Amino acid sequence: MPITTNITTLLLAATVLAFCFLLFLRYRSRHLLLKNNAAAAAHHINQQENELQLLRHQLSELKLSGLKSQVNPHFAFNCLNGIYTALMTGETSLAQEYISGFAILLRKMLLLTDKNFISLQEETDMLDQYLRLEQLRTNNGFVYTLKTDSRISPATLPVPCMLVQPFVENAIWHGLMHKANDRQLHIRWIQLQQNLYACEVTDNGIGRAQALQYHHDGLKTNNHHSRGMEICIERASLYRSLYHTRFDIEITDLPGEENTVRGTRVYITFEVVPAMTTPH
Repeated sequence: MPITTNITTLLLAATVLAFCFLLFLRYRSRHLLLKNNAAAAAHHINQQENELQLLRHQLSELKLSGLKSQVNPHFAFNCLNGIYTALMTGETSLAQEYISGFAILLRKMLLLTDKNFISLQEETDMLDQYLRLEQLRTNNGFVYTLKTDSRISPATLPVPCMLVQPFVENAIWHGLMHKANDRQLHIRWIQLQQNLYACEVTDNGIGRAQALQYHHDGLKTNNHHSRGMEICIERASLYRSLYHTRFDIEITDLPGEENTVRGTRVYITFEVVPAMTTPH
């Protein structure tokens, strides 16, 4: 009888132990499954975030290129208008010189049209060619200088393609050409510190407030002027978002004597990071 009791007790204990072991295995299996599911879910979320970030990056790149392409057609149109005016006034030799210069500039623009950043050398070459054309268009109505800080290597420094040109165009047609004489435009590229640069565009024109009082013809409407400035500001904002870097545009009138204005200053500060030179 005692033997039977002992066997029953042992069997009961073994059954309890087996049941507990099965519960442990089930709990462990469920815990591992939940852990794996959580890891898989986290990986999936992380993958989705990476894909979303990539899409945002690509979207910003596309929008950036689109904004840049909106500037170039206006620029080309204004050059063609200069050629048209020369032909209509019978200035054939001037028109030929204009066409030759415009062809050179157009070729440079087409070669660089798919780039958000180009070398400073390429940028200044295009600006110089553009300014020569505007001098033809205005019968040498202004003088200009293009200077680069001696610490800068123009061939290797990446700068935003065609970002400065709208400000230069604005200085000529909204500031300088409303003056009777002594029209001056100065463009200067400066190194502020390592990887931090600035472009300063100054003119001795009539200033922004007085420029708004003038009514422009169909080729130079206030609407076109405003949109050009908006595009530049949008591009600067996109550069900051896309490259997580400093990119600021400051426009101020230069104070003269007795509450007068002696010109306008555009100061573009930008930081250069490796991503700007990496193909996307």
